[in-house]
Amino acid sequence: MITVHSVDSARDWAEFRGVGERIYQGDPFPTPDETIDIDHVLIDPPAAMAAGRCVRAFIARDGNIAVGRIAAIHDLSFTEYTGESIGFFGFYEAVDQQEVADALLNAARSWLAERGLAAVYGPLSPSMFYSAGIVVDDEPKPPLVGMPHNPLYYGSQFEKWGLVGVKDFYSYRFDPSLLFTHPAFARHRQLHEKVRARSGVTFRSMKYRTLRRDTRIVADLYNKTFVDFWGYSPLSAAELFDLLKLMLPVLDRKLVLLAELEGRPVGFLMGIPDVNQAAARSARFSSRWLRDLGTLWQLKRPGRHKVVDTVRVDMLFVDPECPDRAVAPLLIMELSRRIKDKLYENVEAAPVLDDSTWMKGSVLTRIQNSPHRVYRIYGCDTDPQRAR
Repeated sequence: MITVHSVDSARDWAEFRGVGERIYQGDPFPTPDETIDIDHVLIDPPAAMAAGRCVRAFIARDGNIAVGRIAAIHDLSFTEYTGESIGFFGFYEAVDQQEVADALLNAARSWLAERGLAAVYGPLSPSMFYSAGIVVDDEPKPPLVGMPHNPLYYGSQFEKWGLVGVKDFYSYRFDPSLLFTHPAFARHRQLHEKVRARSGVTFRSMKYRTLRRDTRIVADLYNKTFVDFWGYSPLSAAELFDLLKLMLPVLDRKLVLLAELEGRPVGFLMGIPDVNQAAARSARFSSRWLRDLGTLWQLKRPGRHKVVDTVRVDMLFVDPECPDRAVAPLLIMELSRRIKDKLYENVEAAPVLDDSTWMKGSVLTRIQNSPHRVYRIYGCDTDPQRAR
């Protein structure tokens, strides 16, 4: 018999973590330990994050065995900003058993309905700025750093329960050297050189010693750029700072770019080395400490490019009030040059929303016509009668 319980104790949280280990046991594409994410976002979130969200986590058990988990999330910042009565679910994992999925989703929906929310969307873990959606490809692929990875039956579980797809987004994959060598991009290169010659835009790497100040700059650009995007809610500099601190060990400073015009920040773009490739080499170690150490070694060691050959491009922000309209393409070309110089062989741009006209028409996505991966967010009313 499947039962669902609220997560209240340290023992419950240990079970919550353990569900992921059970689901992905034998997965051909191992990913880094998710404990840091759960600890940082759910169990002991920083003050800035805790102030903006209310969360209730649940575990599904079959007898005494934990077979599923879910977190119901009321994003107070989203509700205040948008005025929309929408709650979220995230951190979902479940065995391939519809009864388990139904019990978990019912628990999350009931908790959100009790808080007066009219709809439930997800998975968002815990928001669009973090991990959102599930992979809905026809076949499994190695997971991309910072993006969802899940069994392909999750979409079927959601739909059988009553959720429907509300937003798709994609990743696009290409060889960065094509921009500089392929004849098809000769015109783009010529235009880039002309624009670059007359533009006053300069680039600098994000500085670790001034990380807090630079974080405020990036948060301000994010809030200006994405104010009208689907799923947006204001991002505080404090929350972004806490996230960047966690990412520092795996970031390459040269691939984290701020664009400036006459000394004023006007754009941001970053490339994240695909740490999942390094983690796959260290998955054989039983100790988390050894896995983390091995992952960092593979990521930073001489000859790194033979193991980690992919960069995820993310977080393209441009101040909409900037008078130079060439900032975005200049950022893309500058980051592409740096990625090529560091011998990375593949770039994957993600996430690209299905209604992001500019991104879908940019150099990043014109390199190939079809997405490399497809992700989906689902939703329905919290009232079961209206959801049907």
